[in-house]
Amino acid sequence: MRSRRAVGWPLALTAAFSPALFAQAQSTPLDVDRAGWMLGLNAQADEHDARSLYATSYVGVGSRTWLTFAGGKSSSPIESADIEASTILLGVDHRFDRVGFTLEAEQWGDSGELETMDFSGSVYFDRDRWRIGFGYQHRSIEIPFTVTGPLGRTFTRTVDLSADGVSFDANVALAERWRLYVGLEQFDYERDLTLLPRIAALNFLSASTLTLANSFLDHDRFIAVERDVGQATLLSLRLAKDRSAIDDAELETIEGAVLFPLGRRVDLEVNLGHGGSDFFESGYYGGLFFLIYGR
Repeated sequence: MRSRRAVGWPLALTAAFSPALFAQAQSTPLDVDRAGWMLGLNAQADEHDARSLYATSYVGVGSRTWLTFAGGKSSSPIESADIEASTILLGVDHRFDRVGFTLEAEQWGDSGELETMDFSGSVYFDRDRWRIGFGYQHRSIEIPFTVTGPLGRTFTRTVDLSADGVSFDANVALAERWRLYVGLEQFDYERDLTLLPRIAALNFLSASTLTLANSFLDHDRFIAVERDVGQATLLSLRLAKDRSAIDDAELETIEGAVLFPLGRRVDLEVNLGHGGSDFFESGYYGGLFFLIYGR
């Protein structure tokens, strides 16, 4: 069983990139010796005024089941989509001897701008040196918009559509202190996104790593490597490429992070990254993630 320090980086990665990444079969690590609860507090910002604040609590029910409760807020740049979104997520992770599953429900959005409801599940297979997972996600999307009648009166309407996503993720121990992570997710939308109202403005969600997971993605891919440098400290490097389902714009990001202990039951991750695209202005982002353990 991996120690609490050894599982800290996957948790930090999940929280730092928004709750939608839970759909990539990123299971909550279980530690029989430390079953109890964990609390994650995450703050992120980028140089284009996008911000996110997120809190996640993990509550152990015995040694094989964890419940997840999460909530937070994120904002996109005012000059683009101008969305102040709230997030609520509920989830369960249950592990058998070598196989486990997750179920999650998440509500995300800004009333009057864009709202989504996601249901996802995954199954994963865990061994001492490797782990693979397969996930499925169904997303219901609502886009409110206003139209002006011939006499100048405005009317509010809502476009409803759905999307389905499938995902795969894996990690493997390359050597005594090295671990490799890979993941991919593919989405299929029931309607042509280019015909939807306000879609050009909402496409700017793809320009920020802080709102990326809730944008209209065609697919996302990532590869990451983790290095255990001793004394419960982990270094990681992550590369990702994501493509918009609206105009095929691609966003490439690179992120480095260091996770180290602040105390017997408190870890801190500091991360810094850069995202760039041919369609959007590139920029830096960074954040802090506190992980607190209890029994």
